[in-house]
Amino acid sequence: MSTKFSSPARLVCATIVFLLFAGAGAHAADSDLKLEAQLVLGSNEVQAAGKPISPQIEKKLKRLPLKWQHYFVVNARQFSVAKDESQEVSLSDACQISVKNLGGQQVQLTLMGNGRNVGKIRQSLKKGQTLVAGGNAGNTIVVLRQMD
Repeated sequence: MSTKFSSPARLVCATIVFLLFAGAGAHAADSDLKLEAQLVLGSNEVQAAGKPISPQIEKKLKRLPLKWQHYFVVNARQFSVAKDESQEVSLSDACQISVKNLGGQQVQLTLMGNGRNVGKIRQSLKKGQTLVAGGNAGNTIVVLRQMD
């Protein structure tokens, strides 16, 4: 004996399958963000402290209205942030950040210099994108990116 589904039954089954997959996709989008924060030194000198920044990030920085020709990573930290949670990261004695995962690949980056809040940015941070922020520290900037 074979079972035949009527048109409305097929429509209900298709809707249930769609909602299951849509729910799984929404859950994946709201999972932990794996991030890397880099403390970057800008300089017009070829040899400065730190290792040269990756060519991909350097290309992005050169499109910004920054005054330096060369960029060097002073420190880098990798970390994860769960949805609706914050993670504090120390990049140097004088530079700390707090990153909050707002969900939907949105983050809030708070910059702190010597323990004082010097700036806050809210931005989408999809894979391949970078968030660049600078406080009042002269030639240092923070680059935040989502890890692959």
